[in-house]
Amino acid sequence: MATKNENPAPFMTVHPGMMIKPELVERGISQKDFAKMVGIQASHLSEVLNGKRALTTELAVKIEQSIGLPAKVLLAAQTQYELESANPASDSNEKETVSITIPVGDRNLLRELVRRFGWVGVF
Repeated sequence: MATKNENPAPFMTVHPGMMIKPELVERGISQKDFAKMVGIQASHLSEVLNGKRALTTELAVKIEQSIGLPAKVLLAAQTQYELESANPASDSNEKETVSITIPVGDRNLLRELVRRFGWVGVF
């Protein structure tokens, strides 16, 4: 049973492409090959990975099916990124504090996100 975190931890919002790109490098999958795997043009994938294009639900599901990154986590990152980008107050140096609940099976992914992007997590 998941419990609610009463002390949310601050983290820096990143475009989901910043989460996917290092995963491809670590697995030795080229962007061109991965684009074929998920059925999109290599240029489209490049734009997503470089934060120039939003990650769609359809693409997030294909990514989950092909390399196992949870679509829910990727789409949550996309939504948070869009909210922060749309909010002019987010240009300040203040860190936003949010609380997210990650299913127990995805805790290792959260730990990896904390390690790679410097998020502060409470486990």
